[in-house]
Amino acid sequence: MSTLDDFRRMVLAMPDVTEGTHFRMPAFAVRGKNFASIDKTGHAMLSLGEDDVAGAVGEGVEPVRRSDKPIGIRIDLALVSPERLAELVELAWQHRCR
Repeated sequence: MSTLDDFRRMVLAMPDVTEGTHFRMPAFAVRGKNFASIDKTGHAMLSLGEDDVAGAVGEGVEPVRRSDKPIGIRIDLALVSPERLAELVELAWQHRCR
């Protein structure tokens, strides 16, 4: 339902966002802090706080963990509506702006 173009457009529409790379993959930062990226399989990745991860997980959205601690979400764009994707992008942007 959503595409990589949708994701990229939504991320870049947020204030103060810059585009770069992380491990040679597209990555996006706000005020020097990465908050969004695209993984090598074409899934969207968003950094979120532990509490936000639990509320974001659902159809097409799974937690990403490091050392068993939730650090964000991985999104299968084909399973997530543009409206839901926009909510998740804004949540990740706000998380990095705190």
